[in-house]
Amino acid sequence: MRIPARTIVVDPLMYLLRNLGCVNNTIVHECVHWVKHRKVFELEKLFNADASHISCEVVGGAAAKIAKSATEMMERQANQLAPRIQMPAEPFRAKAKEYIAKFMRESGASHDNEVMEKVITALETDFSVSKQAAKIRLVELGFDTAIGTYTYLDGHYVKPHGFRKGALKVNQTFSISAQDAAFERFINPELRKLTETGDYLFLDNHYVYNAPLYVQPDEDGRLDLTDYARSHMDECCLIFDMKITSTVREEYHTACFLNREDSNVTFEIKFHNGFQNAPQERQVAMRKKQQEEELAIRRQMTDDPEQCMDLLLEWRGMNYTDLGLAIDRDPKTISRTVKGTTKPTPETGALICFGLHLPPMISTKLLEVLGCPLNPMRNPNHQWINEALYLKYPESIDAVREYLAPYDVEI
Repeated sequence: MRIPARTIVVDPLMYLLRNLGCVNNTIVHECVHWVKHRKVFELEKLFNADASHISCEVVGGAAAKIAKSATEMMERQANQLAPRIQMPAEPFRAKAKEYIAKFMRESGASHDNEVMEKVITALETDFSVSKQAAKIRLVELGFDTAIGTYTYLDGHYVKPHGFRKGALKVNQTFSISAQDAAFERFINPELRKLTETGDYLFLDNHYVYNAPLYVQPDEDGRLDLTDYARSHMDECCLIFDMKITSTVREEYHTACFLNREDSNVTFEIKFHNGFQNAPQERQVAMRKKQQEEELAIRRQMTDDPEQCMDLLLEWRGMNYTDLGLAIDRDPKTISRTVKGTTKPTPETGALICFGLHLPPMISTKLLEVLGCPLNPMRNPNHQWINEALYLKYPESIDAVREYLAPYDVEI
């Protein structure tokens, strides 16, 4: 088919597979090629009659009957210029500030991360771009709070969060998948040391310091980060370094780091050793007081299952009936397990620990006393249960089961 010169051809499927912002970006991208690169083709045509067009791919990259290096250079320019043409720095920055002030005033928000979703959505509409393009442009222009907005991990949306300006580098994050969290805790002794006492919990895809200012039950009774924590992530959450392990050209790195949705881009996540955060002194003191109480209970535990269970039930203000209701088990069955009449499985023992919300050093001891310790080295399911005992122990049974479900682990 003969196509007239100075014509841009857009695949009609773009309108079905992508949003309007992506289609607009595609058109601007091709216009950049015409304005900036047409002389390259005119020169090439003097020597190469096949140099008639450039074909850009939806997934990135381009093909043309000219030198590969020249094609790649032109594509880099078009990729970098298109969003800047669509979202000019000064008008875009001014509009972003206007929306932040407007939405904070209307909602009574204290921090801009609380309204950043609305800001990005408004900018998406005003500039006819995609949400991810608006987010990336905001970050480029110094609005760091946009980094913690529109992040997807483990098949769900991670709530927006903010932090002190400059607390994160472009290849760093507070948000990681549950699988990465478990793997890093397993191989990294520094991270394991920080989490083995229950000082950090894994909530909403973050390792967060276990103190009342940062962690509280939500309206459904589930533990979650507080509004304060989500606005001060650098104060209470651990930082992880990201490294792209799949083949992605350097100019796409920033976009990939900021867009964490499911894709063919794969990351290597590593715990960022060294200075992590600075929880408020009062919160650290409260956590230390809690640890002292836990240590005192642990010291009172003997090798007698009944003594241990009586001690733990009294500590939690519960009886066998309460525990049975919490874990959906017959209280008499639990009692027989404790008395040694029936031998529990490690899964049953873990369920009792979750029902009592036992911190790691106490749950480990109880499982030993009941004669059903976990064996993470031999049983992959035990590895995940063990992670939950360390990172999810203050949460409800339902929350623990949701954590384990993606790995086909049941308790």
